[in-house]
Amino acid sequence: MPRTHNKRRVTPEERDQFRAQLIDIARRIFLAEGYGAVTIRRVAAEAGVTPMAFYWYFESKDALLTVIWDEFIKDSAETCARAADAAGPASAKVLAYFATFLDYWLARRDRFRFIFLSDSHTVDYTSLRKQLFAMPGVKQHFSQYDALLAPLFHGRPDMTQRVEQLRTLSMYRVFGFLYCTVGIYDYDAVETRRLRQLVTDEMGRCLDHWCTH
Repeated sequence: MPRTHNKRRVTPEERDQFRAQLIDIARRIFLAEGYGAVTIRRVAAEAGVTPMAFYWYFESKDALLTVIWDEFIKDSAETCARAADAAGPASAKVLAYFATFLDYWLARRDRFRFIFLSDSHTVDYTSLRKQLFAMPGVKQHFSQYDALLAPLFHGRPDMTQRVEQLRTLSMYRVFGFLYCTVGIYDYDAVETRRLRQLVTDEMGRCLDHWCTH
């Protein structure tokens, strides 16, 4: 009888490692050459597999893109959480989180442009970015920031409403600043520090107002 060869089953650990390899390859190409340079064929070739193997891990190139975005956002969330933990009273923790979020993206402008400023006639980035709100990174940010805001309004009947409103206001402040500083004007370090101080000072005054009125 002819001998049969049993194909070795791939372990879950090996699947995770290979998935991470695909992400690493795509991330490097995205950041160095842009969205158009990434193709499933190229990513698969650099990983040493056929394009069909790619679809075992991601349903499309866009699905891979949002995973990379989410990784960066989760990293920013963890960085902000560490800064808040090291701060003093409740209001100081909120300001530390807010300021660290600014500093994270100012120090990684390529990542901010990659996630929030990428544009294309062939890719619906608006829809892709909306998907981020259902992914772990943004949820982690919201959960952490809400937990820092809640003690400021403890015992108030409108605590939940105030937390949600202040979180939304914070998002407008931080993304408006980053969009102008990184996306439109690309200010130098001196001007960026000056404007950053204005924004963080304004946030401090806003917290004082919301906590006392």
